[in-house]
Amino acid sequence: MSRNDRQNIQTFVGVVALIGGLAALWLASVGANDEQIRFTMRESAFIAFALYVVVLVARPLQQLLRKDWTAKLLRNRRLLGVAFAAAMTAHLGLIAYRFGTQPELEFSPDPFGVGAYAVFYVMLITSFDAPKKALGPRAWKLLHRIGLLYAAVIFAVPRPLETVTEPEYLRYGIPFAIAVLIRFTAWRRSSRQDS
Repeated sequence: MSRNDRQNIQTFVGVVALIGGLAALWLASVGANDEQIRFTMRESAFIAFALYVVVLVARPLQQLLRKDWTAKLLRNRRLLGVAFAAAMTAHLGLIAYRFGTQPELEFSPDPFGVGAYAVFYVMLITSFDAPKKALGPRAWKLLHRIGLLYAAVIFAVPRPLETVTEPEYLRYGIPFAIAVLIRFTAWRRSSRQDS
């Protein structure tokens, strides 16, 4: 097993365990009623979103700033992507916990959400050396670009299980708008340099 693959496994397991452990401690301290479980689900989704935004801006920040910390961020983008998949897995575990502990709730899978998890797990699998090599650089790049766009849609559209309030839209909207602005600025600069 390569060093990259070991790092992927350690990151994935570590982030799932961390978020799962924190969620379990929180629910044990406040009581695992539906309101608190949904709150915990929203927070786990926000952690995943925060990781997604960092992945989204890693390359443009390096293009714009060329600092040691932006270079390090870019070098670790793959692990941040793995951490994102792990956070989404912890979120999925909380969804399963909610419906598993409350049989009165009716579960109807959200096709958008199911599609997102399919894309995220394909991206995760292709973060390992052998699948990445088998896919080839062009297809790998296309897959991960599509995945980043799909994630943007998932975070922009409220899911049926969530009650979205205006502050939550701001909590997601402001960082996402900043990320888009950073990406656009980097794209404009590189376009000018190419012309």
